[in-house]
Amino acid sequence: MNPSPVRQVVVVGSGTDALLVAATLKRQLPGLGVTLLRDPDAPAPDPAGESTTPAVIQQLCTVLGLQGSDIHLHARPVWTLGYKCLWGARGSFYRSFDQSLTQGIPGFRTEPGFLFADGPMDSGLLPVALMAAGKLFPKDGANSFKPIENLTGLNFRMELLDALLLRACKSLGLVMKSGKIAAFDHGEKELRLEDGSSLTADLFLDAGGSARPLASLAGNTGWISYADASPCTRAATLRRRRGSEPIRPYTTLETQENGWRWRTEHDDSIGLGLAWNPDFLGEDEACAQLLAKADDASLTPLVHHWNPGRLAAAWQGPVLAIGDAGGFLPPLASLRMGMLALQINWLMRLLAETDGNVGEACRGNYNKVVGEAWDECRDFHAIHYRFNTASDSPFWEMARATAVPQSCAALVDLYQSIGPAHLLSNFLPTWPGAVGIDSWIATLLGLGVPFRHHPEIPAEEKKAWESICEQRRAVAKQAVAPELCIGAARRSMKPEPRVAFP
Repeated sequence: MNPSPVRQVVVVGSGTDALLVAATLKRQLPGLGVTLLRDPDAPAPDPAGESTTPAVIQQLCTVLGLQGSDIHLHARPVWTLGYKCLWGARGSFYRSFDQSLTQGIPGFRTEPGFLFADGPMDSGLLPVALMAAGKLFPKDGANSFKPIENLTGLNFRMELLDALLLRACKSLGLVMKSGKIAAFDHGEKELRLEDGSSLTADLFLDAGGSARPLASLAGNTGWISYADASPCTRAATLRRRRGSEPIRPYTTLETQENGWRWRTEHDDSIGLGLAWNPDFLGEDEACAQLLAKADDASLTPLVHHWNPGRLAAAWQGPVLAIGDAGGFLPPLASLRMGMLALQINWLMRLLAETDGNVGEACRGNYNKVVGEAWDECRDFHAIHYRFNTASDSPFWEMARATAVPQSCAALVDLYQSIGPAHLLSNFLPTWPGAVGIDSWIATLLGLGVPFRHHPEIPAEEKKAWESICEQRRAVAKQAVAPELCIGAARRSMKPEPRVAFP
């Protein structure tokens, strides 16, 4: 029997996941009826905010159709070039969003990864050199800078991003309803609410976060745990005032005795988080450590109980769990919203190319593609634990012993043999992968993971590479600080007289 076509969709959820899913579906598939059901008692967004990758800018602008000026005016994000990781055998390293580690350099026989491994890692890529110098974008003349937005992510305060996405939903003409779920009838495809009303649809999307209010009610509870690869199951977050300290052009990840800490930059504030394992650290002590770092005892940390993993099959029958409802990993690599975009876009493709006639084959395909992406992200988290030798505490001894790559085990094993060669891209479980081979190589290099094969680098190539690095350091030294870039971008929306950069 042919499946009934999907013509009406109900999206359940109140936060970023639900707003982005509903708005994107309505804009890309305008003939689709989309209703957004929001819980009036939904919790407030995470105060620490969220760091994202360049893929999220593309999703907001290219797919959803938001203008960059609207994003900067209403959501007030801060650009980020990547991460500074106080992590691994090197003690620290930078990881950018640059995807050129596997691209050959004209005139060089040596692959870029081996050039990085042979020398300092703070200037081989321009974004890395900029981060090391504390700068954001290169100068472009005396009074301007040259954005490299294809290599930047955005840091968001989630309440501001949610407000922007809500505006988008309203402008697209979505039907929005407030209510609490009471029951779900599979046969009738009917969602019943506590106020006695009901919603019917051909497809229901649970974008209600890790609580999974609809998927759990519909019986989709098969869970694949990632706790071995991501052993921190508790976290506390807060946001403090910035004061006079400069904005960092990166997100900071820092090894702690019983877990790790992160810092997310905002224009007028700083988001802080501490992740830990409750077998090694108590909640009161963890919160005290975070408050001491924030240096503001008046703040109250928000405590999170994490359950890393994914649903065995996110799409069952008429209910699809998407975003955090379908899987969860901590914000160690800022992959959350990128994974959400991957899920939205694959669902849209299935709906568009089948004219909504999605049956069991489409559901199986979606579950396979998304499941493989989650598993790759799981292994990317795992290597951050397995190869972090910055601490010999009992927690980190346990983490190194348990965090073993699975779907990407062949890739990691081959790296330890042949090093950062382009051949590794052939060992990703799927191409191009949810993380990307450049991010894999940059992280394995940064962590200081040893490899056995070290090709001899010709003297002339070493000299040429040193010259390239020196040129990038010089550009970075003269580049523009984050505060000036952000201020100039916002003034351009409300023009003011231009002044020369110092």
